[in-house]
Amino acid sequence: MTVITMEKQKTILDETLKAYQAGRRVKAPLAGFPGCDLTGYSIKVAQQNPAAHFECIRAIYDRFNPDVSFMMMDLSAEANALGIPVRFPKNESATVEEHPIAGAEDIEPLRKIDITADSRISGYLKAVELISKKLDNMCCAYMAGPITLAGLLSGAEKVAMDAVLEPDKFRALAEFSAGVLESYASALCDAGADAICILEPTGVIFGPNEFEAYSAKYVERINNLCRDKGVETIYHICGNSMHLIEKMTNSGVSALSLDSPDTGVDLHLAAEKAGEDVVIIGDLNPVSVMKESNAQEVYQAATELLDKMKDVPNFILSTGCDLPPGTPPENIEAFMKAESDYSG
Repeated sequence: MTVITMEKQKTILDETLKAYQAGRRVKAPLAGFPGCDLTGYSIKVAQQNPAAHFECIRAIYDRFNPDVSFMMMDLSAEANALGIPVRFPKNESATVEEHPIAGAEDIEPLRKIDITADSRISGYLKAVELISKKLDNMCCAYMAGPITLAGLLSGAEKVAMDAVLEPDKFRALAEFSAGVLESYASALCDAGADAICILEPTGVIFGPNEFEAYSAKYVERINNLCRDKGVETIYHICGNSMHLIEKMTNSGVSALSLDSPDTGVDLHLAAEKAGEDVVIIGDLNPVSVMKESNAQEVYQAATELLDKMKDVPNFILSTGCDLPPGTPPENIEAFMKAESDYSG
Protein backbone atom coordinates (compact mmCIF):
# COMPACT_ATOMS: atom_id res chain seq x y z
CA MET A 1 0.00 0.00 0.00
CA THR A 2 1.18 3.52 -0.83
CA VAL A 3 0.61 5.38 2.40
CA ILE A 4 0.69 9.16 2.01
CA THR A 5 1.78 10.60 5.33
CA MET A 6 2.26 14.07 3.83
CA GLU A 7 5.42 15.14 5.60
CA LYS A 8 5.46 18.89 5.22
CA GLN A 9 8.43 18.82 2.83
CA LYS A 10 6.56 16.46 0.52
CA THR A 11 3.70 17.33 -1.79
CA ILE A 12 0.72 15.48 -3.19
CA LEU A 13 2.48 15.51 -6.55
CA ASP A 14 5.70 14.12 -5.05
CA GLU A 15 3.88 11.22 -3.43
CA THR A 16 1.76 10.54 -6.52
CA LEU A 17 4.83 10.37 -8.76
CA LYS A 18 6.70 8.27 -6.20
CA ALA A 19 3.89 5.71 -6.24
CA TYR A 20 3.79 5.70 -10.05
CA GLN A 21 7.55 5.12 -10.27
CA ALA A 22 7.13 2.17 -7.90
CA GLY A 23 4.46 0.65 -10.15
CA ARG A 24 1.56 1.63 -7.91
CA ARG A 25 -1.21 4.20 -7.75
CA VAL A 26 -2.39 6.21 -4.80
CA LYS A 27 -5.87 4.94 -3.87
CA ALA A 28 -8.16 7.60 -2.44
CA PRO A 29 -11.90 6.96 -2.70
CA LEU A 30 -13.93 9.91 -1.42
CA ALA A 31 -15.33 7.87 1.42
CA GLY A 32 -16.99 9.23 4.55
CA PHE A 33 -20.59 8.09 4.76
CA PRO A 34 -19.78 4.36 4.36
CA GLY A 35 -18.14 4.71 7.76
CA CYS A 36 -21.61 5.23 9.23
CA ASP A 37 -22.67 1.88 7.75
CA LEU A 38 -19.63 0.22 9.34
CA THR A 39 -20.10 1.74 12.80
CA GLY A 40 -23.88 2.01 13.08
CA TYR A 41 -23.85 5.75 13.68
CA SER A 42 -26.46 7.79 11.86
CA ILE A 43 -25.18 10.51 9.53
CA LYS A 44 -26.84 13.10 11.76
CA VAL A 45 -24.87 11.92 14.78
CA ALA A 46 -21.61 11.63 12.85
CA GLN A 47 -21.95 15.15 11.44
CA GLN A 48 -22.65 16.63 14.86
CA ASN A 49 -20.40 14.56 17.12
CA PRO A 50 -16.66 14.73 16.35
CA ALA A 51 -15.85 11.54 18.25
CA ALA A 52 -18.45 9.61 16.24
CA HIS A 53 -17.25 11.30 13.05
CA PHE A 54 -13.71 10.11 13.76
CA GLU A 55 -14.88 6.56 14.56
CA CYS A 56 -16.55 6.41 11.14
CA ILE A 57 -13.40 7.55 9.35
CA ARG A 58 -11.27 5.18 11.41
CA ALA A 59 -13.57 2.30 10.46
CA ILE A 60 -12.93 3.08 6.78
CA TYR A 61 -9.19 3.30 7.46
CA ASP A 62 -9.15 -0.03 9.30
CA ARG A 63 -11.33 -1.90 6.79
CA PHE A 64 -10.04 -0.59 3.45
CA ASN A 65 -6.59 0.92 4.05
CA PRO A 66 -7.01 3.98 1.82
CA ASP A 67 -4.01 6.22 1.23
CA VAL A 68 -6.05 9.30 2.13
CA SER A 69 -8.60 9.77 4.91
CA PHE A 70 -11.29 12.30 4.00
CA MET A 71 -13.57 13.84 6.59
CA MET A 72 -17.31 13.61 5.85
CA MET A 73 -18.53 15.90 3.10
CA ASP A 74 -21.01 18.54 4.26
CA LEU A 75 -21.86 21.58 2.15
CA SER A 76 -24.19 23.06 4.75
CA ALA A 77 -21.71 23.73 7.56
CA GLU A 78 -20.45 27.20 6.65
CA ALA A 79 -23.91 28.50 5.74
CA ASN A 80 -25.34 27.06 8.96
CA ALA A 81 -22.61 28.80 10.94
CA LEU A 82 -23.82 32.07 9.40
CA GLY A 83 -27.33 31.41 10.68
CA ILE A 84 -28.89 29.97 7.52
CA PRO A 85 -31.61 27.36 8.29
CA VAL A 86 -30.44 23.79 7.73
CA ARG A 87 -32.31 20.49 7.68
CA PHE A 88 -30.76 17.54 9.54
CA PRO A 89 -32.16 14.20 8.32
CA LYS A 90 -31.15 11.16 10.33
CA ASN A 91 -29.42 9.25 7.53
CA GLU A 92 -28.72 11.87 4.89
CA SER A 93 -26.27 14.74 4.82
CA ALA A 94 -27.53 18.03 6.22
CA THR A 95 -28.93 20.42 3.60
CA VAL A 96 -29.62 24.16 3.49
CA GLU A 97 -33.38 24.83 3.59
CA GLU A 98 -33.56 28.54 2.79
CA HIS A 99 -31.46 31.07 0.86
CA PRO A 100 -32.38 34.37 2.53
CA ILE A 101 -29.49 36.64 1.53
CA ALA A 102 -30.81 38.95 -1.18
CA GLY A 103 -28.37 41.83 -1.21
CA ALA A 104 -25.56 43.76 0.44
CA GLU A 105 -27.81 44.91 3.28
CA ASP A 106 -28.34 41.26 4.27
CA ILE A 107 -24.61 40.58 4.36
CA GLU A 108 -23.76 43.28 6.91
CA PRO A 109 -25.17 41.50 10.01
CA LEU A 110 -23.18 38.39 9.07
CA ARG A 111 -19.80 40.11 9.00
CA LYS A 112 -19.43 40.02 12.78
CA ILE A 113 -19.88 36.22 12.92
CA ASP A 114 -16.75 34.15 13.52
CA ILE A 115 -17.76 30.83 12.00
CA THR A 116 -14.81 29.04 13.61
CA ALA A 117 -16.57 29.54 16.97
CA ASP A 118 -19.72 27.79 15.70
CA SER A 119 -20.45 24.47 17.41
CA ARG A 120 -20.73 22.43 14.19
CA ILE A 121 -17.63 24.02 12.67
CA SER A 122 -15.76 23.41 15.94
CA GLY A 123 -16.88 19.78 15.76
CA TYR A 124 -15.45 19.41 12.26
CA LEU A 125 -12.19 21.01 13.36
CA LYS A 126 -12.02 18.51 16.22
CA ALA A 127 -12.74 15.62 13.83
CA VAL A 128 -9.89 16.76 11.56
CA GLU A 129 -7.60 16.98 14.58
CA LEU A 130 -8.45 13.40 15.56
CA ILE A 131 -8.00 12.07 12.02
CA SER A 132 -4.68 13.86 11.68
CA LYS A 133 -3.30 12.65 15.01
CA LYS A 134 -4.62 9.11 15.13
CA LEU A 135 -4.51 7.82 11.54
CA ASP A 136 -1.26 7.21 9.72
CA ASN A 137 -2.15 8.54 6.30
CA MET A 138 -2.95 11.84 4.63
CA CYS A 139 -5.77 13.82 6.29
CA CYS A 140 -7.95 15.74 3.85
CA ALA A 141 -10.59 18.21 5.01
CA TYR A 142 -13.50 19.61 3.01
CA MET A 143 -14.83 23.13 2.72
CA ALA A 144 -17.20 24.93 0.35
CA GLY A 145 -15.96 27.09 -2.49
CA PRO A 146 -16.86 30.79 -2.78
CA ILE A 147 -19.47 30.42 -5.54
CA THR A 148 -21.06 27.48 -3.76
CA LEU A 149 -21.27 29.26 -0.40
CA ALA A 150 -22.71 32.31 -2.17
CA GLY A 151 -25.30 30.03 -3.78
CA LEU A 152 -26.20 28.50 -0.45
CA LEU A 153 -26.73 31.97 0.99
CA SER A 154 -28.65 33.45 -1.92
CA GLY A 155 -29.74 30.55 -4.16
CA ALA A 156 -27.81 28.98 -7.03
CA GLU A 157 -30.07 30.28 -9.79
CA LYS A 158 -30.02 33.78 -8.36
CA VAL A 159 -26.23 33.98 -8.15
CA ALA A 160 -25.90 32.66 -11.70
CA MET A 161 -28.16 35.46 -12.91
CA ASP A 162 -26.57 38.11 -10.72
CA ALA A 163 -23.10 37.19 -11.97
CA VAL A 164 -24.23 38.21 -15.46
CA LEU A 165 -26.87 40.89 -14.85
CA GLU A 166 -25.64 42.46 -11.61
CA PRO A 167 -21.93 41.64 -11.37
CA ASP A 168 -21.14 44.26 -8.73
CA LYS A 169 -23.85 42.84 -6.48
CA PHE A 170 -22.63 39.30 -6.89
CA ARG A 171 -18.99 40.31 -6.51
CA ALA A 172 -19.79 41.68 -3.06
CA LEU A 173 -21.39 38.38 -2.06
CA ALA A 174 -18.52 36.32 -3.51
CA GLU A 175 -15.98 38.52 -1.74
CA PHE A 176 -17.80 38.08 1.56
CA SER A 177 -18.02 34.31 1.05
CA ALA A 178 -14.33 34.11 0.26
CA GLY A 179 -13.45 35.96 3.46
CA VAL A 180 -15.53 33.55 5.52
CA LEU A 181 -13.87 30.60 3.82
CA GLU A 182 -10.36 31.95 4.34
CA SER A 183 -11.05 31.98 8.06
CA TYR A 184 -12.29 28.38 7.97
CA ALA A 185 -9.39 27.24 5.78
CA SER A 186 -6.91 28.71 8.24
CA ALA A 187 -8.60 26.89 11.12
CA LEU A 188 -8.61 23.59 9.19
CA CYS A 189 -4.89 23.97 8.56
CA ASP A 190 -4.27 24.62 12.25
CA ALA A 191 -6.39 21.58 13.16
CA GLY A 192 -3.95 19.34 11.30
CA ALA A 193 -5.28 18.90 7.76
CA ASP A 194 -2.61 17.90 5.26
CA ALA A 195 -4.79 19.04 2.37
CA ILE A 196 -8.07 20.90 1.96
CA CYS A 197 -10.52 19.94 -0.78
CA ILE A 198 -12.49 22.98 -1.90
CA LEU A 199 -15.96 21.93 -3.04
CA GLU A 200 -17.34 24.13 -5.81
CA PRO A 201 -20.28 22.24 -7.38
CA THR A 202 -22.23 25.42 -8.15
CA GLY A 203 -19.29 26.65 -10.22
CA VAL A 204 -20.09 24.18 -12.99
CA ILE A 205 -22.95 26.38 -14.23
CA PHE A 206 -20.61 29.34 -14.81
CA GLY A 207 -18.62 30.14 -17.93
CA PRO A 208 -14.81 30.25 -17.70
CA ASN A 209 -14.54 34.03 -17.30
CA GLU A 210 -17.20 34.23 -14.58
CA PHE A 211 -15.72 31.20 -12.86
CA GLU A 212 -12.30 32.82 -12.83
CA ALA A 213 -13.68 36.08 -11.45
CA TYR A 214 -15.89 34.63 -8.73
CA SER A 215 -14.21 31.37 -7.76
CA ALA A 216 -10.67 30.79 -9.04
CA LYS A 217 -9.24 34.13 -7.98
CA TYR A 218 -10.53 33.59 -4.44
CA VAL A 219 -9.38 29.97 -4.38
CA GLU A 220 -5.93 31.27 -5.30
CA ARG A 221 -6.04 33.39 -2.15
CA ILE A 222 -7.13 30.39 -0.07
CA ASN A 223 -4.42 28.27 -1.70
CA ASN A 224 -1.73 30.83 -0.84
CA LEU A 225 -2.95 31.02 2.75
CA CYS A 226 -2.84 27.23 3.07
CA ARG A 227 0.58 26.90 1.45
CA ASP A 228 1.98 29.39 3.94
CA LYS A 229 0.89 26.89 6.60
CA GLY A 230 2.35 23.89 4.75
CA VAL A 231 -1.06 22.63 3.59
CA GLU A 232 -2.08 21.89 0.00
CA THR A 233 -5.39 22.44 -1.76
CA ILE A 234 -7.60 20.40 -4.09
CA TYR A 235 -10.35 21.80 -6.32
CA HIS A 236 -13.45 19.57 -6.62
CA ILE A 237 -16.34 20.20 -8.98
CA CYS A 238 -19.36 17.98 -9.53
CA GLY A 239 -20.66 17.68 -13.10
CA ASN A 240 -18.95 18.40 -16.40
CA SER A 241 -16.10 20.75 -15.57
CA MET A 242 -14.14 20.29 -18.80
CA HIS A 243 -14.68 23.94 -19.76
CA LEU A 244 -13.15 25.05 -16.45
CA ILE A 245 -10.01 22.89 -16.21
CA GLU A 246 -7.57 25.63 -17.21
CA LYS A 247 -9.14 28.16 -14.83
CA MET A 248 -9.09 25.65 -11.97
CA THR A 249 -5.45 24.84 -12.68
CA ASN A 250 -4.44 28.51 -12.84
CA SER A 251 -5.65 29.02 -9.26
CA GLY A 252 -2.49 27.29 -8.08
CA VAL A 253 -4.10 24.26 -6.42
CA SER A 254 -2.13 21.04 -6.19
CA ALA A 255 -4.86 18.76 -7.55
CA LEU A 256 -8.19 18.62 -9.36
CA SER A 257 -10.85 16.17 -8.19
CA LEU A 258 -13.23 15.53 -11.09
CA ASP A 259 -16.59 13.87 -11.58
CA SER A 260 -17.36 10.67 -13.48
CA PRO A 261 -17.48 10.17 -17.27
CA ASP A 262 -21.28 10.03 -17.10
CA THR A 263 -21.26 13.80 -16.54
CA GLY A 264 -19.09 14.42 -19.61
CA VAL A 265 -15.69 14.47 -17.91
CA ASP A 266 -12.82 12.98 -19.92
CA LEU A 267 -10.19 12.40 -17.25
CA HIS A 268 -7.33 11.80 -19.68
CA LEU A 269 -8.09 14.98 -21.61
CA ALA A 270 -8.43 16.86 -18.31
CA ALA A 271 -4.94 15.68 -17.38
CA GLU A 272 -3.61 16.98 -20.69
CA LYS A 273 -5.28 20.36 -20.09
CA ALA A 274 -4.06 20.63 -16.52
CA GLY A 275 -0.47 19.71 -17.24
CA GLU A 276 1.99 17.44 -15.52
CA ASP A 277 2.39 19.54 -12.36
CA VAL A 278 -1.24 19.21 -11.20
CA VAL A 279 -2.52 15.89 -9.83
CA ILE A 280 -5.73 14.56 -11.39
CA ILE A 281 -8.06 12.71 -9.00
CA GLY A 282 -11.02 10.61 -10.16
CA ASP A 283 -13.36 9.38 -11.28
CA LEU A 284 -15.53 6.23 -10.89
CA ASN A 285 -19.24 7.01 -10.64
CA PRO A 286 -20.06 6.88 -6.91
CA VAL A 287 -23.65 5.73 -7.48
CA SER A 288 -24.02 3.68 -10.66
CA VAL A 289 -20.63 1.99 -10.28
CA MET A 290 -19.65 2.05 -6.61
CA LYS A 291 -23.08 1.67 -5.00
CA GLU A 292 -25.29 -0.03 -7.56
CA SER A 293 -22.89 -2.40 -9.33
CA ASN A 294 -21.52 -5.65 -7.97
CA ALA A 295 -17.94 -6.15 -6.83
CA GLN A 296 -16.83 -7.74 -10.09
CA GLU A 297 -18.20 -4.81 -12.08
CA VAL A 298 -16.46 -2.31 -9.77
CA TYR A 299 -13.19 -4.22 -10.17
CA GLN A 300 -13.55 -4.12 -13.95
CA ALA A 301 -14.44 -0.42 -14.02
CA ALA A 302 -11.47 0.48 -11.82
CA THR A 303 -9.16 -1.62 -13.98
CA GLU A 304 -10.44 0.09 -17.13
CA LEU A 305 -9.83 3.49 -15.55
CA LEU A 306 -6.29 2.47 -14.60
CA ASP A 307 -5.77 1.38 -18.21
CA LYS A 308 -7.06 4.69 -19.51
CA MET A 309 -4.74 6.66 -17.24
CA LYS A 310 -1.70 4.36 -17.42
CA ASP A 311 0.45 6.97 -19.17
CA VAL A 312 -0.51 9.75 -16.73
CA PRO A 313 1.96 9.72 -13.81
CA ASN A 314 0.12 12.48 -11.94
CA PHE A 315 -3.10 10.47 -11.44
CA ILE A 316 -4.77 9.29 -8.23
CA LEU A 317 -7.41 6.55 -8.44
CA SER A 318 -10.58 7.80 -6.81
CA THR A 319 -14.31 8.26 -7.16
CA GLY A 320 -16.05 11.09 -8.99
CA CYS A 321 -17.66 12.33 -5.79
CA ASP A 322 -18.37 11.28 -2.22
CA LEU A 323 -19.53 7.69 -1.80
CA PRO A 324 -23.16 7.60 -0.66
CA PRO A 325 -24.39 5.71 2.40
CA GLY A 326 -25.25 2.14 1.54
CA THR A 327 -22.23 1.64 -0.72
CA PRO A 328 -21.44 -2.08 -0.30
CA PRO A 329 -18.15 -2.63 1.56
CA GLU A 330 -17.22 -5.38 -0.89
CA ASN A 331 -17.40 -2.82 -3.69
CA ILE A 332 -14.91 -0.57 -1.93
CA GLU A 333 -12.70 -3.61 -1.39
CA ALA A 334 -12.96 -4.43 -5.10
CA PHE A 335 -11.94 -0.85 -5.94
CA MET A 336 -8.85 -1.19 -3.75
CA LYS A 337 -8.00 -4.67 -5.04
CA ALA A 338 -8.17 -3.56 -8.67
CA GLU A 339 -5.27 -1.18 -8.07
CA SER A 340 -3.30 -3.74 -6.06
CA ASP A 341 -3.68 -6.30 -8.86
CA TYR A 342 -3.08 -3.92 -11.73
CA SER A 343 0.08 -4.57 -13.73
CA GLY A 344 -0.55 -2.52 -16.84
